[in-house]
Amino acid sequence: MLNAAVKIKMNTRGFTLLEILLAIFILGVVLTTVYASYSSSLRVIHDVADEQEIYKMARISLDRLTKDLSSLQRSKGDFFLQAERDMLEGREFQALKFWSAAHLDFEEKAVTQRPAIISYFVRKNEESETFSLIRGDAPGVAPEPGKDEKRGFVICENLETWKLRFYDERGREAATWDTLSASSEQKGKAPIAVKVEMALANKNNAENPYKFTTTIFLPARK
Repeated sequence: MLNAAVKIKMNTRGFTLLEILLAIFILGVVLTTVYASYSSSLRVIHDVADEQEIYKMARISLDRLTKDLSSLQRSKGDFFLQAERDMLEGREFQALKFWSAAHLDFEEKAVTQRPAIISYFVRKNEESETFSLIRGDAPGVAPEPGKDEKRGFVICENLETWKLRFYDERGREAATWDTLSASSEQKGKAPIAVKVEMALANKNNAENPYKFTTTIFLPARK
């Protein structure tokens, strides 16, 4: 009877300190592994979401520019399109404005296909060191070349590169274009195509920005 009581007492003893510490250590290893895996998965999800937003923003910007340029319109028999270099904080971008029938009117009684001066230019953000692409839209009855209102809406953020190249009817490339110039290839004429190169900042790899390129062929020629 006494031996049975001793066996019961020995079998019901608690864990030793070493066993408890070992269990805590194993639990810590498991939790650390789970947390690292969760953090990695969460980071991948965030990166994918950021990339999707960047590609969406670039697609919308290039689609809008394509529609605007495809609606290029004559005024008094001539096209109006001017593109020039624009320096911001020591970096070179380009500014573009042209007469187009692609005015966007958000009023209730909007007039479709209303002509307007459409402009694209880059602006430095005041609260950061980043740049944004702005689209301006000023409706009117005729182009006003001397009027330079740099107002509009942001259509693309975190811009690093905004480069345009223009091609005349002979396929020659030009970095600028001016339908008011004395050049026989540009005066009153639209380019046959515009090549657009755009790069957006990559926060995970600053030396490898997201690059986008497209060529817009203009349907209208004088």
